[in-house]
Amino acid sequence: MSGLLWVAWRGQRAQAAAIAALLLLYGVAATVERLEPDLTGLTFQLAGFLAGAICLIWGAPLIAREFEAGTYKLAWTQSLSRGRWLAAVLAVAAAGALTATAALAAVLTWSLPDTGGNPMAWPYYESHGPVPYGRSLFALALGVALGAVTRHTRIAMPLSVLLVGAGQLAGRALRGRFDLPFWTMQWTETAAYLALTLALTGIAYLAIRHRA
Repeated sequence: MSGLLWVAWRGQRAQAAAIAALLLLYGVAATVERLEPDLTGLTFQLAGFLAGAICLIWGAPLIAREFEAGTYKLAWTQSLSRGRWLAAVLAVAAAGALTATAALAAVLTWSLPDTGGNPMAWPYYESHGPVPYGRSLFALALGVALGAVTRHTRIAMPLSVLLVGAGQLAGRALRGRFDLPFWTMQWTETAAYLALTLALTGIAYLAIRHRA
């Protein structure tokens, strides 16, 4: 399995580099705003960008490009089950997504303005606790599932971004309707994200299993 993970990592280095570059640019912008308070506002408004970037850059092309290029045929004819192949590529992608989320959370913890002691204030809420990690896994799984079902990156990429954005807006709207403590809301929302992640992973598996 370790050899398979290495192959999966080699195939995803470009996505990892792209996400790392975005995080670096965001970190530079956050540093500039920290040093120049008059510029504060841009990184605050863009704090939720990572989920969209993960589904667009990493999730949607992960399976769809294999179908478009026909490279999946080689992987599936090497005495390798489709389930193991999917598990390997998803494990590498999930590790990368979680690492990126942790890096962004560290930047936001350092750079976000004072919320006045309100832990439910956005984007403090969405950059602390388990929610950002659950959301990143959901975004990844959504992109992968759409790519596996549509088999076209040009369809899966924009559609996944739209759905992730809609999901974030819906989450904020629903959050405002329930007067729950910070950690209760965090774990409830994270559980919902993880349930959706499992469901979408199952959809992706069924899509590649029935691929001729």
